[in-house]
Amino acid sequence: MMPALLSVAASLASYAGFACLALAMPRHWAEASGQESAAAPHRRRLRPLGLLMLGVSYALCVYRDGPSFGALLWVLLCYAAAIAVALTLTWQPRLLLPAVWLYRSVAKGP
Repeated sequence: MMPALLSVAASLASYAGFACLALAMPRHWAEASGQESAAAPHRRRLRPLGLLMLGVSYALCVYRDGPSFGALLWVLLCYAAAIAVALTLTWQPRLLLPAVWLYRSVAKGP
């Protein structure tokens, strides 16, 4: 049961990481949020947050399967998450709206 939960958590962290990296781009922010574009401070916060989430995903994969297979699993999860975010942005960018709301509720400042 625990390995399955770690896999799900790593998958969600990868998806969230790529979603943050995508939302750091003005065009994708505008499509998902309906605003013209995100302010520069928002983009500067989303990029490190996306990289942090990818790092969390990597740590979960390595913890679950060790360094050799965990790294391979992480690369495959990153591939799948990047494709999933790209497809989400292509067909239904508003599905990333909860991520925008979550970011707005967590982010403090301008």
